[in-house]
Amino acid sequence: MKITKLTDADRWEEFVRENNGPVFDSWTWGKLCEECGHRTYFWGVEEDGELLACLPLVYMRSRLFGDQLVSMPYSAYGSVVSAPDAPEEAVHLLLEPVRDLADELDVDLVSLRGRDLGDPPGFERAERFVTFDIPLTGDPEDAWDALDGSTRNHVRKAEKNGVEYRRATSKADLRRYYDLYLKNMRAFGSPPYSFSFFTYLWEELGEGMVVELALKDDHLINGQIRFPYGDRCFDWGGVSDYEYRDLQGGSFLLWNAIERACEAGYGTYTLGRTREGTGVYSFKKSWGGQKVRFADYHYSPNGSIDLPDPDDEKYDRLKDVWERLPLKVTELVGPPIRRDISL
Repeated sequence: MKITKLTDADRWEEFVRENNGPVFDSWTWGKLCEECGHRTYFWGVEEDGELLACLPLVYMRSRLFGDQLVSMPYSAYGSVVSAPDAPEEAVHLLLEPVRDLADELDVDLVSLRGRDLGDPPGFERAERFVTFDIPLTGDPEDAWDALDGSTRNHVRKAEKNGVEYRRATSKADLRRYYDLYLKNMRAFGSPPYSFSFFTYLWEELGEGMVVELALKDDHLINGQIRFPYGDRCFDWGGVSDYEYRDLQGGSFLLWNAIERACEAGYGTYTLGRTREGTGVYSFKKSWGGQKVRFADYHYSPNGSIDLPDPDDEKYDRLKDVWERLPLKVTELVGPPIRRDISL
C-alpha cells in the first residue's frame, strides 16, 4: 500500500459517492474551502492501482482562532472514506502524513470529524455530538408513522394555517433565504458566511443543493438547505423568523424535505449535529431517527488539546456586541471572521 496525492476530481467523486462518503468530503466542498482562502490536500491510499481510502484535509490559518488542519471545515463530517474491504491499516496509514504535516506546520490542532477510525496512534477520540439518521423506505407513510404524535400535529397545524412550501429556483430565492439567515446569525451572536459562499455551492452543486422555503402569505418564515449525495440527504442550515414560530414552519419544512427524499429514492435523511440535552436535540429526536454518535479525532503537535467550544462563556461578551450590530455591518465584517471558524 502507498499514499498518493489525488488530483483527478472525477475519480475522487466516484470513490466518495460509491463508498457512502458525505457531501462534505466531496471535491466541491474542498474547492469551497479554497475559495475561502484555505489550502487543501486530497490524499489517498492505493494498492496495485486500486484506491482503498481517501482523506480531504484543509489547512486553516488564523490569528484569532489559531492554525488548524481540519477534515472538513463548515460541517460536522469529514475524515476518511474507505472501501468496505479496506483493512484498518490502510485507514491508519492515511493518518501518518496528517501527523507529519501537523508537526511540520506546527498547527494548534488537527480535527477529523464524524467517523469511527478505531484507535489510530497519536489521536484522541471525542464524542461530544450526536445526530439522528432517519431511515427512508421509499414510502413517505412509513416516515410519517415514525414521527411522534406532537410532531405530526405541528405539521398539520402549519398546513391548517396556510403555510406553503416552495423550492428555491433562483438566486433571488437564495437571497431571501440569506437575508433571514443573516438575522438568525445576528441573534445567535455569530458572524455569518458571505452570500458568495452560498452562491458558490448553488452554482457548483446544482441539483445537489436544495434550498427550501416555508412561506406564509408570501412572507418567508422558515428556510433550510439539504444536500442529496449518494444514498443520503444531509440537513444543513435551517433558519426561522422567530415572530412566526407558532406556525410551526420548521416542522412543516422538514417534513416536506423528508417526504421528497423518500419519493426520490434516498435511503437515509441525516439531521445535523447537536448536543444531547438541548432543545434542538429534543426536536430532532421526535422525528423517528436512529441516534448516531459522532466520533471525532484530534491531534496536537504540542500534546495539549483544547477543543473549541462556541458555548464557552469567554465568547459571551463578543456575542452580546454582535447582537447589537446593524445587519449590513454583520454582512460586511462577518464573513472574513466566519471563514476562519472551522465549526
